[in-house]
Amino acid sequence: MDGAIYCGLASDEGRSLFTIFLLLVSATLYIMGLMESKKGHYAFLAGLTVHVASIIERTLTLGTLPLTEKHDNISYMAFVMALSYLYIHVKKESRSLSVIMLPLISLLLCVSAAHLPINTVSPFMRSYWFYLHIFLYFTAFGLFGLSFCAGAVYMHGRKSEYESMQYRTALSGWVIFTAGLVSGSIWFYSAYGTYWLWTSRELWTTLLWFYYGLYLHARLMKGFRGRTASAIGTFGLIVALFTYFGVGTIIPSPPTQF
Repeated sequence: MDGAIYCGLASDEGRSLFTIFLLLVSATLYIMGLMESKKGHYAFLAGLTVHVASIIERTLTLGTLPLTEKHDNISYMAFVMALSYLYIHVKKESRSLSVIMLPLISLLLCVSAAHLPINTVSPFMRSYWFYLHIFLYFTAFGLFGLSFCAGAVYMHGRKSEYESMQYRTALSGWVIFTAGLVSGSIWFYSAYGTYWLWTSRELWTTLLWFYYGLYLHARLMKGFRGRTASAIGTFGLIVALFTYFGVGTIIPSPPTQF
């Protein structure tokens, strides 16, 4: 019996190390995407392929969508950014966006790799509402990341197309984030009997929702434009990352489900 348990643990550790290896390879290939000409494009596509392989490997290991803990969620956020970058790159090649976005994607994968994969899923998480909540939540985070990169490019070069891209992607992210909060509340009620708890995490999630909402409202209704507006929109990603990483680490909070 002890031998079987040991073999099982060794097998889990081996799968975890393989997943981390795939993420680090993908991060390296994404960075190589900064190379000139077609070499960079092929390196990025290779990185995206390996990234997809890591997500498939996690799906097979868990037997469900890999959206239940930090390792997988951060990887998925980076994946959303990578797909967004590919879409933009196909429509219009942007060297300026590449210089900011590809290193950020690679950094997120390294952060994901720093969190050891958890190969068990809580029964409370085995709900369609939970998976929908996390899928929407981190899709929104990925779009907030793209908005951050577009804003940074705009503040450096003052090209209006990037300021417009920053606004559009932030708006898309905010709408998806809102849907994620609604589905999360439904899941939370089905799992714990209440729609919301005002812990520090829920408070900061609400602040993040209002932050982007106020930025978008000012940008749309008040004609808020230019470097100041872009800086406020860009700072939104910092608020988002603090909401996810800072709350529970710097600010005490009950254990998160993801």
